[in-house]
Amino acid sequence: MTELFKKYKKKIICQAGKYALSDVELNAMGSQLFGKKYIGTFAQDELPNRTGYMIVNVDTSKRINTPKAHWIAIYQTPKTLYVYDSFGRLTKNVLKLISKTTTKKIVDSKHDPEQYGFTEVCGQLALSWLCVARDLGIRKALTI
Repeated sequence: MTELFKKYKKKIICQAGKYALSDVELNAMGSQLFGKKYIGTFAQDELPNRTGYMIVNVDTSKRINTPKAHWIAIYQTPKTLYVYDSFGRLTKNVLKLISKTTTKKIVDSKHDPEQYGFTEVCGQLALSWLCVARDLGIRKALTI
């Protein structure tokens, strides 16, 4: 799993660069990678109730793409939100609005960060994690 994640990380960073990605860039790459199963990118106060792959920002729609912006991957099913944060943080600490308002079960990925410091590759890592979830299944992706 980790090797596949690293493979996707390398490929996506090679394609997109090591800079912060916008929602437009993430949507284009997500659609290319996942087709119709990619729902899109959203602020945390705009999370749709649809099954599929998405990337959510820690900001609300009023603050999206501020210098504090950070992208988190979510695979959503009818009953569960599977969440990956590249800094390895708990959903309840990062997506507080979603944690307080959802009626779905939240399952966090392993709390082992792949991103440190001031790097800006959270969007690329989120896409990489979603690729592993697609290829190997959500249970194995959660161990990354």
